[in-house]
Amino acid sequence: MRRVTVTSAVIGGVSGTAAGIVAGGDTADDGDEDTSEADTADAICARAPPIRLTPACGDTDENADGPVFCITNDSEHAVSLEWRAVSPPDERIEFIDCRRIRVFGKFADVIVTATFVGAGDEVGNVIEPVGAVDGERTIDVRELEQFPDGAIIGSVEAFREEPVVPGIGALTASNPQFSACQEVVFGEVAVGDESDERVAESESDEESGPDPATLETVTVPAGATTCFTADVDAADGPVAVQLFREGAMIADRSSATVNSCPLPVRVGRADPVTVPTRLLQSTLGACDRSRERRDE
Repeated sequence: MRRVTVTSAVIGGVSGTAAGIVAGGDTADDGDEDTSEADTADAICARAPPIRLTPACGDTDENADGPVFCITNDSEHAVSLEWRAVSPPDERIEFIDCRRIRVFGKFADVIVTATFVGAGDEVGNVIEPVGAVDGERTIDVRELEQFPDGAIIGSVEAFREEPVVPGIGALTASNPQFSACQEVVFGEVAVGDESDERVAESESDEESGPDPATLETVTVPAGATTCFTADVDAADGPVAVQLFREGAMIADRSSATVNSCPLPVRVGRADPVTVPTRLLQSTLGACDRSRERRDE
């Protein structure tokens, strides 16, 4: 594959539409009743990395320890992972999958850097502002016209105020599964060096790796989903789960946006519960709740 980088940057305003995404909402209702194949749950999950972390339930029964999170393993082998629960900061950027992020906080603008493969197998990068965030916002690059079809998110930078100049943002985050996203979407890791840099950046706060004493271990069978409860002592608010594999963080998601538990299984103080992945997809409507319209 040819590796020709084509970078586009339009700083200071949004040149395209935001597809109706607003703070506090997950999807836009534009009145169009037709749903393309690209937006179906099966299609979204089929293009997701093989290991996914989903915040499934916010309110659990009286026997539960806290919010329910689910780990999906789409690989052909069982995987042993480690996780820990933490109190998430008020300002944060979460990677939902290869093309979606969720931003929490109040920001004047957010810049997304995405990688794509164009005609002739050229690999390019697009750096574009996507607008403000006031509280919470889910951003899907497939719904923004300034990003090419098939683009995957590599990094995100949020700015509390202008000027909006790459590199001086108040908050930055890199896709912890950027290499896996390339393999899923492009069929290979086309940007190896940049991927390695992103991994190094994402682990900058964990230079020596996580303390094993703070981690719980879970094994997820091949092609299955394992759900568990997570809580933080003395925490009054959302809970975040950080998921690790061989000492490297591969996902970091919070319970901030999940509602009452829709899963027809009891996940309490006992051991994690393994369910068919299809059950999670059919219950939540996609790989996770982020694309489900909330009840008003």
